[in-house]
Amino acid sequence: MTRRVATRPSDGSAATPAPWRAAPDRPPRGWGGRRALRAIGWTLVWLGVVGAVGVADAFTPAAVSMILLYLAPIGFATWFVGLWSGMVLSFAGALIAGCAAAMEESERLGAAVLGWNGLMQLGASIALVLVLSALRNRLEAEESLARTDTLTKIPNRRAFFEVAQHELERARRNGRPLTLVYLDVDDFKDVNDRLGHAEGDALLVVVARTLRAGTRAMDSVARLGGDEFALLLPETNAEMAEALLDRVRAALLDGTADHGWNVRFSTGAAVFHAPAASVDEMMARADELMYAAKRSEKGSVRIATYHMPPRPFLASR
Repeated sequence: MTRRVATRPSDGSAATPAPWRAAPDRPPRGWGGRRALRAIGWTLVWLGVVGAVGVADAFTPAAVSMILLYLAPIGFATWFVGLWSGMVLSFAGALIAGCAAAMEESERLGAAVLGWNGLMQLGASIALVLVLSALRNRLEAEESLARTDTLTKIPNRRAFFEVAQHELERARRNGRPLTLVYLDVDDFKDVNDRLGHAEGDALLVVVARTLRAGTRAMDSVARLGGDEFALLLPETNAEMAEALLDRVRAALLDGTADHGWNVRFSTGAAVFHAPAASVDEMMARADELMYAAKRSEKGSVRIATYHMPPRPFLASR
């Protein structure tokens, strides 16, 4: 059963449904789109730096080592662009350094010694690239773990707040609606008590998977803790949110019924046509609506639309 609470337009008129607008695609990862162009551009910049070091090396006495000046741009490229960029600069740096050395010492050292020195510089550069790349990957993995719920493998509360803050700022710029949904699994404790915590964990995993599958690519899904989940729906008005939640709740009920779990889902959705003061405000409004739905009838939905900034939320002491 879906229940809608009264909207609060700033001018006293009824809320007008906004037409569907597809959100702009997010920048692709890897080699796609602007990210690839930026990566190539920065690699060319660092390649220019390596070339400049080579020119300086050619006019510097052979007794003065320039190895650190070669390694510095290679390290920066590896850290800020990626492994492939560091590798490209490593080979380029070794070649440029070899040419600079050949201009100074080809007659005294001979080709064999120059080749050996070039291999040593290449080896040192590749070693630096591999160490920095491994360190960066490790840090990124730890950062990802810090923002991921370990059980359901979806974003956790911390990650959700970060994304919500970004979307709130974007809503302020483009003036489009932003919807935050708070969803609670009713009678989750009964599942834990009757069937065990392993079954309760399995229920949460199914809920998370269903929420992710039932939302759009631009939407965000997170587990806030316990049996509480949140959805962030950019550029979504009340009518669109209601249609999406009807689909998601139907999928949730079907999925849980297949496993024999007798649960329902109380849901509160706060639709902001006027941006809230903060993410905490958005969470507070959606939380209030969810508990209103739970008190009214478990498994129901409450949706409210805000056409003016909501009243300040004061946390109880």
